Amino acid sequence: MLIDIEPKKETIVRAGETLQILCTAPQEQLRVCRVEIPGEGSIVLTGSDPPSEDGNIEYYGKGLHSGECGVRIAKVKESYDGTFKCSLTTTNARQESTASLNIIVTKPPEYVEIFTNSGSLGGNTFRKGERLEINCKAKSGRPAANLSLYLDNERNVVETRVNTDLPVVAMKNATRNLDWTDNGKIIRCIAYHIALDRPIEQTKPLEVYYPPQAQPTFERFGYIIGRQGIINVTVYAHPRPRFTWRVNNERIEEGHPDESNRLETSTAVDLGKGAWSVILTIDSVQKSDTEKEYMLMATNNEGSNEYRIVLSTSPEPAGVDLDAGSIIGIVVGVLVLVLIIFLVIFARATGRWCFAARRRGDEETAGDVGAGSEAHITPGDEDEDQEDPHIIDEKVPQGGQENPIHTSTEYVNGRTDVKDTKKDEKTDTPV
Repeated sequence: MLIDIEPKKETIVRAGETLQILCTAPQEQLRVCRVEIPGEGSIVLTGSDPPSEDGNIEYYGKGLHSGECGVRIAKVKESYDGTFKCSLTTTNARQESTASLNIIVTKPPEYVEIFTNSGSLGGNTFRKGERLEINCKAKSGRPAANLSLYLDNERNVVETRVNTDLPVVAMKNATRNLDWTDNGKIIRCIAYHIALDRPIEQTKPLEVYYPPQAQPTFERFGYIIGRQGIINVTVYAHPRPRFTWRVNNERIEEGHPDESNRLETSTAVDLGKGAWSVILTIDSVQKSDTEKEYMLMATNNEGSNEYRIVLSTSPEPAGVDLDAGSIIGIVVGVLVLVLIIFLVIFARATGRWCFAARRRGDEETAGDVGAGSEAHITPGDEDEDQEDPHIIDEKVPQGGQENPIHTSTEYVNGRTDVKDTKKDEKTDTPV
């Protein structure tokens, strides 16, 4: 006998929640309804019995006569995690028929751990270009927790390689080739679980060493002759580099003035994550200051780089950055222009709107030309200056009688060796 059980698949429930399970023998009446709940043992239900002593377990269904054997659990306990069984005996059978269902009583993970491989500089300190391997685990969760890896607030920045869910351990492994922009970011492993009101998070800082990064020439505008001028440059390097200015051929160490005391450099200010602000102050800008060559050298244990700075008294050129409204306006304008061009081409091709009169004129002209082509063309309509040598022109003398025009039958038959009839024929003269 086939027993139908609802829910059909394993069910996940929190401790303290209500759970109802119904086993049915279709088109049968039951003599015995017995259920086995993990941690409670075997229980026979009749449909008319009161609930258990603690009121937590009672019969659920329309009655044994309807073939239904169900149980209602008011508050699920952690001990109920396991396999539930219902055994039914019909009135016309002596053996039980059984169905089962897996109950998972949720249990939150105890904690989350993050492990990384050791960098070349020890611990979680790496160099640019090195490979980072991350292992994230959430233990003792039931079912296994769902894990997500982040680098700062960016998800999926780390390439996922393996995601393993064991019965009590959720684990996710990932790898990444580090760039200088990864310095100072935070590795975040977050565990999500049905038994948690809020996710559990574990973090680990990431440190990446890299040399000063190349940048294009710095152009500084708006300097006013006779006033103080400030040159501010931001350099990206980790660890902190040593800075040296070079103005033409004079070298100025950071935090010191030049020989004339007109120029003074500041000590680099840490802006965080490997960004350093370096300032060179000009006491009173002269025209010659805008013609000098300014170079800034930055050096740390990973390498060095030079940065060129150009000064100008001209105002800073207007930028080309567009806001959302400007971009939308441009797009709409382009679409309108395309639509106008399409309508003009369509109207011209079909003779509509402003091209309608022109089309009627073309049709009338075409009609006139067609009518003229059907007219009979007589020899007199041709150009008199163009004479056909095969046409015999007979002129009628004044007061004389018109002579008939004789044409050669050989010419009519397509012969080209036509004789000159004017030599053979006689001309009638008037009497």
